[in-house]
Amino acid sequence: MNKKAIKTVILMIVIVALILGCYLYLSRRNKENSSPKKMEEKIVTEMTAAQKLIAQAPYMDYPATPVQLLKYYNELTKIFYNDSFSEEEIAKLAQIARGLYDDELVAQQTDEEYLEALKTDIVNMHSINFKLYKSEVSPSTDVEYFEHDGRECAKLYCTYEEQSGGLFQTAREVFILRKDDEGHWKIFGFKLVKEGDENGGS
Repeated sequence: MNKKAIKTVILMIVIVALILGCYLYLSRRNKENSSPKKMEEKIVTEMTAAQKLIAQAPYMDYPATPVQLLKYYNELTKIFYNDSFSEEEIAKLAQIARGLYDDELVAQQTDEEYLEALKTDIVNMHSINFKLYKSEVSPSTDVEYFEHDGRECAKLYCTYEEQSGGLFQTAREVFILRKDDEGHWKIFGFKLVKEGDENGGS
């Protein structure tokens, strides 16, 4: 066999080896990408904030403290005003939100009335280009605990950084929480705190 033939054989062997190597690499990568774990990661990455919260809700523990409850409530609020969602998703989000309210507050509206009021509020906020950028809850050391009508209550504040009609502003709200019969903190009432008014209320 002459030198030219030998070079040709060697070249063919190298080409076959490269093709085989590429095939094995691509096969392994496709297998990894199609594994249940990779598929789950891809789905989670592509989910909206609303979808993630809805998916996690059945498996999470109820917020144990007033601060944790209010932070979770603010996650919901941010989704309501900042994101888009389907009719089915907003109905599920409304149900989650209702689960954070005290029974007396819930009793003021039916589920249907609450959902319709929520939809109207969201439409109104979107019409003025409202966005909620940041929320800061009182630290746990600043939560005021007290008793009212034999029930344990808590008072705390939340500061919101928001945009409305192109203007940035800061708003502060006071929240009153009350423990239910199962020992869960529930939102009993809240209102906007005007400048210079730190007394709050429900």
